[in-house]
Amino acid sequence: MHGIIRATLIVRAGFANDLQMLAQESLPSLQAMAVMMGERVRNRVFRDLRGIRLLLVLSVLLCGTLARALPEETWLVVIGNNRGNADEVQLQYGERDAREFAEVLRTQGGVTSDRVRLLLDEQAETVRRTLNGINAGLKARATEGRSTALLVFYSGHADAESLHLRGSQLPVDELRGLLAGSAATMRILVVDACRSGAVTRVKGMRSAAEFAIRIEDRVEAEGTAMISSSTAGESSQESDRLRASFFSHHLVNALRGAADRNGDGKVTLSEAYAYSYAQTLKSSGQTLSLQHPTYSYDVKGSGDLVLTSLSGAEQNIARLRLSEAGTYLVTEEKESGSVVAELTTFRDHAVIALPRGTYFVQRRGSHEYREYLVTLWPGQQSALDAQSYRSVRYDQLVRKRGGARASVHGVHLLAGARGALLSGEGPTASALWGYSADLPWLTVGTRLRGSTASLLSMDGGLASRHYELGLSLLLQRYVDLPWCSLAFGVAMEGTWYVQRFEPTLRVVADRSSFGMGFSALFAMERQLVSGLGLRLELGPVASLFRGATLLSGEESGSATRSVFTWWLAAGGVWRF
Repeated sequence: MHGIIRATLIVRAGFANDLQMLAQESLPSLQAMAVMMGERVRNRVFRDLRGIRLLLVLSVLLCGTLARALPEETWLVVIGNNRGNADEVQLQYGERDAREFAEVLRTQGGVTSDRVRLLLDEQAETVRRTLNGINAGLKARATEGRSTALLVFYSGHADAESLHLRGSQLPVDELRGLLAGSAATMRILVVDACRSGAVTRVKGMRSAAEFAIRIEDRVEAEGTAMISSSTAGESSQESDRLRASFFSHHLVNALRGAADRNGDGKVTLSEAYAYSYAQTLKSSGQTLSLQHPTYSYDVKGSGDLVLTSLSGAEQNIARLRLSEAGTYLVTEEKESGSVVAELTTFRDHAVIALPRGTYFVQRRGSHEYREYLVTLWPGQQSALDAQSYRSVRYDQLVRKRGGARASVHGVHLLAGARGALLSGEGPTASALWGYSADLPWLTVGTRLRGSTASLLSMDGGLASRHYELGLSLLLQRYVDLPWCSLAFGVAMEGTWYVQRFEPTLRVVADRSSFGMGFSALFAMERQLVSGLGLRLELGPVASLFRGATLLSGEESGSATRSVFTWWLAAGGVWRF
């Protein structure tokens, strides 16, 4: 995090080592995310993952101690503004981010509807009046000694000095003062602020100051936590595909259950932030600039704060148990439906909570997508492993100009035969080893061919063996069907021919020459498992080569010959 976070942790001897080991084990899964990104940002991402290691240690440390749910009296103020100043481009999803955040805290965080204030497209004075009113009520009840909480979320335009609320300004310092001056036991501020936009709209917010964390033996969490979506010199961004800002989308998914690393059915504040940080970094790594959320944590007490729970969700919320750890895309009803969640889980059988409905779920494995259509019912848990699915290989996605990869590579090993080039020779046995790259519009490849055949003259007086070594270029176009893939294309080969004669009644010198081959290619592939498949190919082939000319049974010279014949081969293919 490049110096933004400075943490001092006082823990028992030996426990810190265990946490460090856990963080080391978790880091490779985060590094795998960076491998998916372009070379332009990859090196910087790996440096930033060192900061995530600290967050993982902090998350496990806090979760390993006594965790506390949000107090019964928790007030939630959620502010969403698509409109900022008059000269700023209107956002698309600031208000939607606010609604999503309010809904997940209400349904899974136990915040009652009468304590939720959803302020959409309001001006600064309305926000100021709302917070002052809540603070006055909390102050009047402060003498009762009960735990209380105030959580404020904002998504909209801002600069380094103030939030921009439909032509009005709310200074950042004033907002922090309203939060810090509250009588609430626990105060949380989350700011996802934007500056300008296009398809991916630029958002910006001042980074949090350095902070120190001191874990002491106290029973309850008390203090202030502040989260912003980016640091000072960076951009925060929103996505038309996700219909949300990167940060808010991943934060909501974290609260739905994606951030529950230890599987206890609860999502704590530190778990939610660590997940949102990693996923926002991953998503922004595919755009013009990286985005680093920041976290200022000034909380007394040993108990981390539980923001949402999967077990205590309302009855109109359904739960989906995922299968293996990995990346999932969830859309409404069909593949082209609106994106509900794009999330990454770090353990098998993670559970997320979603509203009732029918969802298209896509799990991205190492060799294929698995696509499910799942209907979720309120109050019930459905297991993805129990659902039927359709496998879609990455090479098929690339050929359809979809998916996350720009190309898929493969190798193949085939055995086959080709029709005779020389009279009386018969079919020529061949072995082929090749490489191919599936691209959006075409599959290109190259391969090496070795062939051999024997020939005996009609009078039995001359025996020879014919060898070929060919290097070819292949261009193919695939048509993917439900149970197989068909391909058609062309192959152009340069060939080295050698004919060696065996001593018999006559002595003839060995011959060699170069030639060319051109063939039309028709193939069928059937996928088996883990990128392995079977391939059958055939087609006509025309060969050009230098051959001897005879006069009265004697060799008189050589001439270019053309032979039109056939080709057939079968074997295995592996795509990776």
